[in-house]
Amino acid sequence: MIGQGEAAVSQRERSKAARRGAILDAARSLIREHGPQVSAEKIAQRAGVSTATVYNLIGPREQLLGLLLSDLFEDLRATIAAMNLADPFLIGDAVVVVSARMFVADASLWLNVLPEIRGAFGVRVQPFVSFQPINLQRQAMQTAKDIGMLIRSADAEMTATQIYAAYNGALFLWAGGYLSDEGFLNQAKAGYWAILAALGSGDHRRRALRELSDLHSARARALLAEIDLKTARSSTDHVRI
Repeated sequence: MIGQGEAAVSQRERSKAARRGAILDAARSLIREHGPQVSAEKIAQRAGVSTATVYNLIGPREQLLGLLLSDLFEDLRATIAAMNLADPFLIGDAVVVVSARMFVADASLWLNVLPEIRGAFGVRVQPFVSFQPINLQRQAMQTAKDIGMLIRSADAEMTATQIYAAYNGALFLWAGGYLSDEGFLNQAKAGYWAILAALGSGDHRRRALRELSDLHSARARALLAEIDLKTARSSTDHVRI
C-alpha cells in the first residue's frame, strides 16, 4: 500500500509536472505568435502561474529553449522506437526524416527558436536537452559496422558525427530561409545517404548510391517544376499587361 506521505509526494510531483507542461505550452504559443523574445511574465500569465513559478520550474531562457528542444527529441525517440525498424540504415534514415518533418510541422515555432540556439548560446542550451538524436545514429551505425554494412575502416562514432553535421547544416539553412521545407528534407536525406555511399560496403554502398540518385532526380524534378511555374506566372502577367 502507498502511505499518505508517499501519496502526497506523488500528488505534488503530478502537480509540478502539470504546471511545467502548461508553462512550456504557453511558451510555445507565445513564441509562435510573437517570436522568441517573450518575457517570463507573459509566459506566466498565459500559463496561469506566477512568474516565480516559471523560474522555479523552468529556469532562465536558455533552459526554456533547451526544454522545448528536449521535448521534441523525446517525441522523436518514442516515434522511432514505435516503428520497430531492424535495418540500421533505415533507422538512421528515419531519424533524419521524422525529425525534419517534426521541425517543418511546427515551423512557426522552430523558425523562431533555432536561430536563437546557434553559436555560443546554443552551447548553453545543450545541458538542458535530455536526449540527442545523434545517440540513435551512433547505435544504428555501430550495428551497421558490426554486421558488415560499413567498410572495415569506418568508425561508427565518426560516421554518426558526420551525419549529425550534415543534418544540422540542412536544418540551419532551412531556419535561415535558404531552403524550402521540401529542400530541407531532401538535403538532409541526401547528406545522410551520401555519407553511407562513401562508407557502405559492397551491396550496401550500391544501395546508398541508388537512394542518393533518386533524391537528386526528385530534387531536379522539383526545380524544373518551380521553373515551369515561374515561367507560367510570367507569361500570365505578360498577357494581363
